[in-house]
Amino acid sequence: MLPVSEKVERGEESQTLAFAAKARQMKESGIDVVSLTAGEPDFPTPRHVKDAAIRAIEENFTHYTANQGIPELLLAISRKFERDNDLRFGPQEILVSTGAKQSIFNALQAICNPGDEVIVLSPYWVSYPEMVRLVDAIPVIVPTTFSEGFKPRTSDVQKAFSKKTKAIILNSPCNPTGAVYSRNHLASLVPLIRESGIYVLSDEIYENIRFDGRIHTSIGSFDDIRSQVITINGVSKAYAMTGWRIGYMGGPRHVIQAAAKVQSQVTSNAASISQKAALAALEGSTSDVEAMAMEFKRRRDFVHDALRDVHGLEVFLPEGAFYFFLGVGSFYGGSVADSEMLTRYLLERWHVALVPGGAFGADDCIRLSYACSKPELAKGIERIKKGLEEIASGVTHSSS
Repeated sequence: MLPVSEKVERGEESQTLAFAAKARQMKESGIDVVSLTAGEPDFPTPRHVKDAAIRAIEENFTHYTANQGIPELLLAISRKFERDNDLRFGPQEILVSTGAKQSIFNALQAICNPGDEVIVLSPYWVSYPEMVRLVDAIPVIVPTTFSEGFKPRTSDVQKAFSKKTKAIILNSPCNPTGAVYSRNHLASLVPLIRESGIYVLSDEIYENIRFDGRIHTSIGSFDDIRSQVITINGVSKAYAMTGWRIGYMGGPRHVIQAAAKVQSQVTSNAASISQKAALAALEGSTSDVEAMAMEFKRRRDFVHDALRDVHGLEVFLPEGAFYFFLGVGSFYGGSVADSEMLTRYLLERWHVALVPGGAFGADDCIRLSYACSKPELAKGIERIKKGLEEIASGVTHSSS
């Protein structure tokens, strides 16, 4: 049998999807599993968005569109960028894609040559390093810490620079940590970015899910580096539209043109019906978005109150997104040596599914998603606490 690509062979499967799939299989076999792996809101897509999609179907708007996106959606995105982010992009500086994930990959394909280096802050979204490798570039990991709120030190970022550095990926609010970068923190990175001339890929997909009055700042709004920043967003998280698969990016025209060339040979345009739905989302009422964010805050506070006193567990209070990134290193030893073993034990023994932190570049942590109902959260947290108590006692059992 002929081998597959060596590059693909070296790549990692998404641990988020792997543990979600395992939990789903256990549920299908009749086991009562609480899955806290989800990277998507558990709310319905807003009514006016669904209505727009239905109208599109009834009006037979079901064929190919321009590769870059339908004109009215490009204009809506342009208005959104200016209104919400102080970013000024004309329609030719915007590309609509099949999800923000494709937007990121398109951007990396557009700017990277083999051997280029891309700085990735850890903990990171699982796909960043793998995407960098898939475009034949090299991820350079810069760790952040619990004690500093998962914010990068400018000095650490600077040390990661080399003559091969092509870009840095920023993600605020952050998956998996929930950290939100303040304007002052981003400002500390601007001189370094300006002087080096590198690109910034700013993943802002969780922009609308922030807590405690925190303000979202787009790093592309700093005048000194506007021409270096590629801003990526989408409708998946803010509007509970993960399955509609619409992401978009704005950036320098030559980068957008290059990314559009990549897309034209891979998928072509995003789904026509989904584009109409995204247009309705961006131009319609924000009441559903605001209500969802408020509910996420209630759930965040509930989880924090339930877990903050667990002995040995480090709990960072998320500032945005809908995840807790829990420090579990103190539970390692004996039969539990790393985050993968711990999460597998909690799933197979206690029937609660989380994602190992090793997938995010932080093996002393696990990720908990609170994108589920409070009753499910309460049940899942109780199982986590019992499982950790059992591990801490030094008595573990074979999975059931």
